[in-house]
Amino acid sequence: MPSVDLRLPEPERRLAAALASAWRDLLYVPGPGFTSPLDPGVYRSSFVIALAAGAAVRLSSLIVPAFGTELCRLRLEPLERHPAERLGSFFEPARTGAVHALTGDRLGGAARPPDRAEWRYEGPALVARLGRPSRVRLLREVGRGAGFSWQADRGIVITTGDGDACLLLGEADPGETASFLPTLGLHRALLDPSAELPPGVSVRGLLGYGEWDADVDVTVELRSLPYFRDG
Repeated sequence: MPSVDLRLPEPERRLAAALASAWRDLLYVPGPGFTSPLDPGVYRSSFVIALAAGAAVRLSSLIVPAFGTELCRLRLEPLERHPAERLGSFFEPARTGAVHALTGDRLGGAARPPDRAEWRYEGPALVARLGRPSRVRLLREVGRGAGFSWQADRGIVITTGDGDACLLLGEADPGETASFLPTLGLHRALLDPSAELPPGVSVRGLLGYGEWDADVDVTVELRSLPYFRDG
């Protein structure tokens, strides 16, 4: 049976485990597609977590063609440097970063603040919730169809300072952006199988497989960190 393995390799699992420490900031790339009226409270970008100690960690999505479609997982990369002045901050919402735009004569480009509200974060500062996470877990996706299967470490669940949870989720987006959900809403069903969902909403649909054939089964598992062996 063809099977695709998109579990995090060991270096990325170590980066994920390191996120259970103090954060200096959570940064994003401002611009088009950052928010959507169809998904209020979901932010799509590549993200940078600036840890209080050690290198920063960039989070985006790794996309792999498989079974005539695309699968994805969250991707973590260490960053020795990052252009903080061009990035927006969830910890200090007044810092909205910069976008690249044409000059008035349309002959060149220049960096300027993101003037559209939907291009930047305008919610409450998240430093109290995320400045010191208490726990980090992997959200593993397991899929089975007629003659094929896959596993993917699709996201990271972060237990916040107030005891709630937020989610960083890989997406099969052409720009390799990930999603950040400061509050879970319907996505709480990915963590809690007993959570009630409205008619027509399913775990499979929340993960982006709503249009797939009904005989494809998609479930999720929560995996504790740190762990450094495949399992």
